[in-house]
Amino acid sequence: MPETMSATQALAMLPLPEFHTLSQDQTRGITCAFDGVGLSPATAVSLGERSLRRVGGRVSWFPRACRRCALEQAMNALVAHSQTCEQCVDDSNLCPTGSGLVRAVREARR
Repeated sequence: MPETMSATQALAMLPLPEFHTLSQDQTRGITCAFDGVGLSPATAVSLGERSLRRVGGRVSWFPRACRRCALEQAMNALVAHSQTCEQCVDDSNLCPTGSGLVRAVREARR
């Protein structure tokens, strides 16, 4: 049985804009990390804990996205992954990353 990946884990793998290009509200999860739209608990999708190396150690931050951007980013990641993954070509249900990204797409659509 293949290892599974949750939607939360897959969302935490999505690439983000460079940290130094984000506003303070984007880095704090108050606005979408991608387009800067204001977020509420009902409209926000957590992109997981991220770690940033700073002088003296590492700092954690918790970016969030609006549902539209989370869906777009998850779909882009799913397409890019499935084009290069042999397992996804054979049987996408057996690929932990591919199935996790499918879960992330579903989570963003809710």
